[in-house]
Amino acid sequence: PFVGREAELKELRKFFNKKSASLIVVKGRRRIGKSRLVEEFASECEFYQFSGLPPTEKTTAQSQRDEFSRQLSEQTGLPELQSDDWGKLFYLLAEKTQKKKVVLLFDEISWMGGLDPIFLGSLKTWWDQEGCKKANLILILCGSISTWIEKNILQSTGFVGRISLVLHLKPLSIIESVLF
Repeated sequence: PFVGREAELKELRKFFNKKSASLIVVKGRRRIGKSRLVEEFASECEFYQFSGLPPTEKTTAQSQRDEFSRQLSEQTGLPELQSDDWGKLFYLLAEKTQKKKVVLLFDEISWMGGLDPIFLGSLKTWWDQEGCKKANLILILCGSISTWIEKNILQSTGFVGRISLVLHLKPLSIIESVLF
């Protein structure tokens, strides 16, 4: 069962009934429940979750794109495709967000895009040209490396005026921890 985070869920649910696309950022330390909060929020609609690969010596920008493509194929039934272009992958995903309310979660976004200098530009371009025009779309960027999110998304001129909400998750209260 899901415990706590009532205020955060209430805040997120405001966007569920909104008649325009929303770009939301959720940040907080590791293992605090960011992804679980989004899963709970998205339980009433179509939900696609994409997670970046943990950084290792062998993790590359291409391996992140390949993993995104694998997750896209697994969740949507689209054929897996190898691409050196994030934009193509984002547009493929957009095809699956046409009709009903959809929540997209890009989890551990700093892992997903941290090795690729054009990742954020591709995401911003896709959002401007496609994502923001889908009234049924809620895109949530999530991660535990708050400094990366601050520098590359929240303080980036590319995302100024595009972010609908920033949630910074804190630890559960003592009472919520006991219930958990």
